Amino acid sequence: MPLPYGFISLDESQLQRRRHLLDFYGQAAQLSAFLVLLAFQLPFVLAFLLPSRSSPQKPGKEHASPIVSRFGEQSTDANHDRVPVWRRLNWVLDQHLRLEANGPSWDYLHLTKRFGIIGASQLPLHYLLALKSSWSPITYLTRLSHEELNPYHRALGRIILLFVSLHASFYLNFFIQKSLLTKRIRDPDVILGLLAITTFLTVGTTALAWVRKKNYFLFFVIHVATSIFILPVLYFHVSHLRIYILESAIIYIILIAQRNISVRTIPNAKLTHLSNNLLSITIPLPPSYLSSNNKFKKSHPGQHIYLSLPSHSHLRLNPFTIANLPQKDNHIRLIIRSLNGTTRILSDIITSSLTSPNTASLKTTTIPLKIEGPYGSAATFPDLTTYSRILLVAGGVGATFTIPIYRHLLNLHPPNRQSKIQFIWSVKSLEDAAWAFPYLDQHAIKGMEIYISKKSSGSKQVDSPLGSQEKSEEEHDEGGEGIELQEREGLLSLPSSSSASSPPPQNLTTHPGRPDLAAIVNETFSSQPNDTHPPNKIAILVCGPAGMGAALRREVGVWVRTGREVWWHNEEFGW
Repeated sequence: MPLPYGFISLDESQLQRRRHLLDFYGQAAQLSAFLVLLAFQLPFVLAFLLPSRSSPQKPGKEHASPIVSRFGEQSTDANHDRVPVWRRLNWVLDQHLRLEANGPSWDYLHLTKRFGIIGASQLPLHYLLALKSSWSPITYLTRLSHEELNPYHRALGRIILLFVSLHASFYLNFFIQKSLLTKRIRDPDVILGLLAITTFLTVGTTALAWVRKKNYFLFFVIHVATSIFILPVLYFHVSHLRIYILESAIIYIILIAQRNISVRTIPNAKLTHLSNNLLSITIPLPPSYLSSNNKFKKSHPGQHIYLSLPSHSHLRLNPFTIANLPQKDNHIRLIIRSLNGTTRILSDIITSSLTSPNTASLKTTTIPLKIEGPYGSAATFPDLTTYSRILLVAGGVGATFTIPIYRHLLNLHPPNRQSKIQFIWSVKSLEDAAWAFPYLDQHAIKGMEIYISKKSSGSKQVDSPLGSQEKSEEEHDEGGEGIELQEREGLLSLPSSSSASSPPPQNLTTHPGRPDLAAIVNETFSSQPNDTHPPNKIAILVCGPAGMGAALRREVGVWVRTGREVWWHNEEFGW
């Protein structure tokens, strides 16, 4: 056993002092997390007290997070080519979290117990970070949505797992060194402790990224079950942890109640087979859902909802982005790529309807659905009308995120300023984009560019440049595109429509192959629109395969390092 730690014999007064000191460490560790949350308020306080010297702008919410980043104003100094170091570091170190460890103690058991109580003290915050409601104090203080807080939820989970693992390992070492293992292994507190560490290790292992991607349903079930099971185990493990367990239980009850209150049942949702492995869900909204006090009336383009089936009430499906504007269209439209995961349930429903003798000629069936939401970081987006250029990039069904934002921005901009909005969409075939055309007018169609990586037998290309070479299909795997990012393998083949594909809209610009992201980004930053907005203020939003987001970010980073101001958002889920 390495020095300076040792097994120290303590008298009764010293044991009481150690107990008080350990309780203090647990309380201090719990409160220290809230100091970080309060630190989030400093930028907002300073922004309120120190008004910006730049040109007037419309008010909008700004925030930085693991998904969204904003960078400072362009320097007006003559040596503006010398970019501040902090701006480069902000770009490079984005999405990284840090942890400072506590100093050592000479008492081995004091250190061992401290690991346990500090880990347990973080459980209430860990449960709080899982709360999806806008009433969450974490959401209110940080201005971050639940999916933006999810990386912190996962990071804190790893920290808790580290502390409780050290606690268990140090105690087992103590029992072995003192020849107490055979005696203590039969005591209730040790049995519950071993059960607790086994539970922590189980949830930590199944929460690994490769497990989530391979079997998201397994991860979800184990995650929910262990989050309930661990609370009574720790409550009866030792008495001095009970305050933290009770706090966690209260937060968990609030979380469950909030979800049950937020769920709405729609009896007549329409499930439609579009083409290949794409499904469409149209959810009609009653007038009450569009009242001034309803969430859908106040929803923002780019938000998402959760789906569940009444016949599978125990199963929560992945989040799906709302592909239209519910307030304007009076319904919710979801576009889903059927994959080898929970979306297969929906695929099986439509497939069984299509193969039924009575419905063989139909492509649509009606099913009851439960919906929860809307959620999403779009509620905290800045006012995008204050940006000189806006670049929207989508891959496959990732356009379910960008299409509503694109429509919303066109409605906010007069026709003479709609050229500042650029929309790039990469799809495998033109059929994969057909679902969006009914929602787009001629101005919207004219302002978008679609790149087709695979020629479709039922569609033709319009205004396509000659001589372009199609890149390999494997270069950007669209199996991981869009919102159903956890179910990447095993695309399902549904019966294709027997009807001929509808012709593409007029004035639609299409190109063969994949988009040249470097050229697109360079054109966006090089253009100097003749308007009242600063020409260096760019907003970029992307939703698609992970490779597309990473490639686009690399190209944007080149311009960030030259001092250009960028507001960046990559819509992705990493549950």
